[in-house]
Amino acid sequence: MSPTFRAFRPLIATTLSLIAALFLWHIVSTYFVNPRLVPPPLSVFETAIPMIKSGELFRHAGISLWRIALGFATGSIAAIVIGVLMGKLRIINEALEPIIEVLRYLSPTAMIPIAIIWFGIGEMSKYFLIFWATFFFVLINTIAGVIGTPIPRQRAAQCLGASQLQIFLLIIIPSAVPYIVTGMRVAMASAFMAIIPAEMLAANSGIGYLLQQSGVLMQTNRIFVALAVICLLGFVTDRIFQWLINVTMARYLMKPQVN
Repeated sequence: MSPTFRAFRPLIATTLSLIAALFLWHIVSTYFVNPRLVPPPLSVFETAIPMIKSGELFRHAGISLWRIALGFATGSIAAIVIGVLMGKLRIINEALEPIIEVLRYLSPTAMIPIAIIWFGIGEMSKYFLIFWATFFFVLINTIAGVIGTPIPRQRAAQCLGASQLQIFLLIIIPSAVPYIVTGMRVAMASAFMAIIPAEMLAANSGIGYLLQQSGVLMQTNRIFVALAVICLLGFVTDRIFQWLINVTMARYLMKPQVN
């Protein structure tokens, strides 16, 4: 296998996989189900063209992405700080763990009514719901990463004269990075799933709002455009996140060997 092909193999595999999915979608919508219920990809693309030219699609996608970015960033930062404290200090862990274990079963959808009561139908309620969808995934993984730091590694650092602060900054935090990154990737998917119901019930903009309005008007093609956009945004965002992590934190990540 040439080095050039090996370098582009992930991109080629991703492209072929997406083309195969579009082809399967076309076959199913053309020959097996009513096209009015599941429009073929070409029809959905033709519907998207005027929405792109008018800027409608970019406006809704941009608003949704901003809400996700702000809620995801604040939720991740809060979860990492609290997760590190809970993983490192037993007294904080014992005090907060029962509360976390009870609250983490409340889905963002279940929190919509209380978010509207607390923050109204403005932007704060959407940020809060994305924060909620992000927080617990990152928190649980951060705690696991801190607690799971190998003891021999910490004792080896102690034998070499490292202080507790140095062990914390140079051993524990780097060891927790793979867990934190995994939690953030899972949380990002949760944030994209949470933005749709949040915007469907309490918004007048965003992809969720576009989805809601298209459903009310029975515009199946526009519904599929909105679904395709949210899938595409999630996919691209995750790829960019992975690239940033690989560029900035590659030394801390454990990459599985895949043949």
